[in-house]
Amino acid sequence: MKKIALVVQRYGLEVNGGAEYLCRVLAEKLNSLYEVEILTSCAKNYFTWANEYPESVTTINGVTVRRFSTSQERNKSKVHRLVRKLQSRTFSQRILKTLGLQDHTDFEQTSYDWSKQQGPFTPGLISYLETSYHEYDAVIFFTYLYFPTLYGLKAAADRSILIPTAHDEEAIYLPVYKSFFKSPKAILYLTLSEKRLVNRLFSNADIYSDIVGAGIEKVIPEHKFTAAEILKSDQPYLIYIGRIDPDKGGEILFQNFLKYKEATKNAIKLVLVGTAFMDIPKHEDIISMGFVDDDVKYALLQEAKALVMPSLYESLSLVTLEGMLAGVPVIANKDCEVLKDHIENSQAGFTFNDFESFKFAVDKILSKGMDLHTLQYNGRKYIAENYSWEAVISKMTKAIDFVSEKNS
Repeated sequence: MKKIALVVQRYGLEVNGGAEYLCRVLAEKLNSLYEVEILTSCAKNYFTWANEYPESVTTINGVTVRRFSTSQERNKSKVHRLVRKLQSRTFSQRILKTLGLQDHTDFEQTSYDWSKQQGPFTPGLISYLETSYHEYDAVIFFTYLYFPTLYGLKAAADRSILIPTAHDEEAIYLPVYKSFFKSPKAILYLTLSEKRLVNRLFSNADIYSDIVGAGIEKVIPEHKFTAAEILKSDQPYLIYIGRIDPDKGGEILFQNFLKYKEATKNAIKLVLVGTAFMDIPKHEDIISMGFVDDDVKYALLQEAKALVMPSLYESLSLVTLEGMLAGVPVIANKDCEVLKDHIENSQAGFTFNDFESFKFAVDKILSKGMDLHTLQYNGRKYIAENYSWEAVISKMTKAIDFVSEKNS
């Protein structure tokens, strides 16, 4: 049986994040086919990267998890300061090149300092890979943005598969990624739009690649709840699931919802499921549930009038796909290419990019004449045709075989 490692910034049943959740589910699916190990940090909170799990080797749902401590917590102001420094050096480099002068600017140390602050800074994980990567037939790295992937992939490039979860954001333009995206033996993208972006920025279409996505399957809850039991209310509601964070569109969500309440006086509520990394407005119709068990999450999702996805930056958006499978219309940010593609290709919801389009979408879904059955059918059909686990595992296996055969 082949042995593989999955490297990810955080890992655990309590960890709330799309890439981290995808890594966990994928590891559990692959565990019957391979000897699987997770290499990750001791952090639970991505905002601080504080060590909350012990540094140890444990088992979660049958998967071996090898944890490495973080050597410093995240300082967001330093992250932004180092980004500005790298950007200014990039500009200086272009000027010198235009003048025909040699550029002695050293990006390496500044890039390393930025990545340390971006975190989670796990030098023990990198040292482990440097000495032990040959024990694995393939090493699969999740999320290009974080230290374990950026420097771990350098240590294990010959056996590497990158799942970048990339989108058009500030960090991807930093100079450190020019060589990084040409280093993996294989790259597995979540969407066609992600592949187009990465190929355009890094001219790396010659690397073995595939569009894998994620498998979505119907959840059969162990405990059945009703939304009325959970919320102590039978009022209609919109739902948001995920990190409650400005980077995930938190401010966009709250501004539009509160403006909608003011403009319409509608009784609709907003239910939030996930850990908050920003202040939540105090309003009687905004209900924050925090982190909840899966059975509670799916009960709330199934009875929602719509799932709202306000994020500008998504590489796949598992929760959008879960909403479609549950038969819940999706109201998604039109300025996020991935979400826009999901809505346009599925015809299972609406997009918005200002208050008027947000109001139109909510009004439409709440209207008595809305054909919700067609939206539900469209969403479930889209998932069945594009996001089955059988297809995902087949593509993963081909990539693992490709990488391992190159090293045999």
